[in-house]
Amino acid sequence: MFINRFPKMAALQKYRAMALGFDEDLAEAIGIAEATKYAIFKNLSFKKRKEQEIEYAKKEFKAPKLDEEPFKIFKLQALNGLPFVGNRTYTSEDYKNALYGKWGEEVAKKIELWAKNIIGGCDEETLKSENRFFNLCWKPHRDEDPLA
Repeated sequence: MFINRFPKMAALQKYRAMALGFDEDLAEAIGIAEATKYAIFKNLSFKKRKEQEIEYAKKEFKAPKLDEEPFKIFKLQALNGLPFVGNRTYTSEDYKNALYGKWGEEVAKKIELWAKNIIGGCDEETLKSENRFFNLCWKPHRDEDPLA
């Protein structure tokens, strides 16, 4: 079975967030938001994405304040305490649906174990830097088969 990069990125970011001190539910929300961010905005700069999201939020949510502090390390904005990317917020349920709902419990657990093992080998400096994380934790492993 071929596992694409999206669920692997979501799980990797979940365990990165947990290693940085976020509780599991919020870490799952961050994980799916980060995977979505990479998937949707791969070639879109952070500044441009941020501007688009602020404009969307003003229009759709009657000018809510998007908070940049809670998930600053991930370059994600927050709306009502949840990660906001791609013009929506993400929750732990979104993560579970993307991994467990699509791939089933057995495969999802193997993807998570794969991610947990990778994060265990990353130092704190790497986990705190999106660029270092991408180059040292994600790139070398993104095409691995977590079921192997």
